[in-house]
Amino acid sequence: MPEAGDNEIVDIDYFKKIKLVVGKVVSAENVEKSNKLLKLTVSFGSRQKTILSGIKKYYKTEDLVGKKVIVIDNLKPANLMGMQSEGMLLAADDKNGNLSLLTVDRDLADGSEIS
Repeated sequence: MPEAGDNEIVDIDYFKKIKLVVGKVVSAENVEKSNKLLKLTVSFGSRQKTILSGIKKYYKTEDLVGKKVIVIDNLKPANLMGMQSEGMLLAADDKNGNLSLLTVDRDLADGSEIS
């Protein structure tokens, strides 16, 4: 059993509920009046989603276009700054001011599922 303060342990059935997919950033723009948010359009092959992400401090919009990213595809939409965000990018944060988006090391098709 985990001790107090440890992360909650989840079983495989719980994990399988989270749909992780590869998406390709097709456009990125700054969100007016926000110091943190970028508005991304991410392609999953035959469909696209708008995702707002608090990565403005770490990435320039022009560096994101074309990047393959890992997305939580079945996250409940959220309203941020008057816009709807339809997913979440996954990123690693070392708590020393460095953040890196999770990507794939091969050119997989947009919409490929993570398993």
